[in-house]
Amino acid sequence: MHKTAAVLLSLALGLSACSTSPAPGSASQANGAPQAKADQRPVTMILPDGTTQQVTGFVKDGYVMVEDDIIVAEAGQLTQQGTYVVDTRYRWSGRTVPYTFASNVPQAIRDRVAQAASTIRATTNTVVTPRTSSAQRDYVQITYNTGTSCASGLGKTGGRQTITLADRCSTGSIIHEFGHTLGLFHEQTRPDRDQYVEIVWANIPADWQSQYQIRSGSAGYGTYDFDSIMHYPAYFDGKLAIRPLNSSVNLSRMGQRNGYSSTDVSTLNAMYPR
Repeated sequence: MHKTAAVLLSLALGLSACSTSPAPGSASQANGAPQAKADQRPVTMILPDGTTQQVTGFVKDGYVMVEDDIIVAEAGQLTQQGTYVVDTRYRWSGRTVPYTFASNVPQAIRDRVAQAASTIRATTNTVVTPRTSSAQRDYVQITYNTGTSCASGLGKTGGRQTITLADRCSTGSIIHEFGHTLGLFHEQTRPDRDQYVEIVWANIPADWQSQYQIRSGSAGYGTYDFDSIMHYPAYFDGKLAIRPLNSSVNLSRMGQRNGYSSTDVSTLNAMYPR
């Protein structure tokens, strides 16, 4: 049982006008359930075999995101062609992810990041540690947002990349975001997911359904893992969105943010061997 590791992802954003849609309220936001969004941007995912996948990106807390917490780019910072390329084949050198803080990050969040980094170092082969030298050209800057976002880039993108955190982001949520930074997709987007779960499309708003699509450019390692910290919760805005085909699976297993499952650890260790 291993996780869904990203192999290659290119994201191309169009420059068309944004549309809006109502965002239903939810009592599930605190436990990491995805939320309906309003400010939309078209995103094309170009997969390793050359095929493309259309996804709706959302502007949230200053970033264009897909899947609620994967940062595509800072909002408004399009290239002339409106194109961004995120090549997630790249691993972090020496199994190490250096990080630094923006000046306005509160101490409480700094403490949670330090705790998350300590947990990751203690349980996997990877080393998440403060940046100590300008020679560490590839690193993560932790930023603070006054909204609700806990979000990160996908894989090592080169140079400075971002994890943005709000006050609500728990230590477990930060561990989840470092999972993306290390190259993990959400578990329920792996190519074989339909053998294990049913997506209840009727309970997912139309403008959010692309976030539940299979990512054929990712690789599922071993058996599907309901306990993965990278899995979405079962519910979207209080309605069942992901139904296990095996009815004996407890729905509460999906979406946990306590720490990496044993198979999350196995996957990361396979990606970053000693």
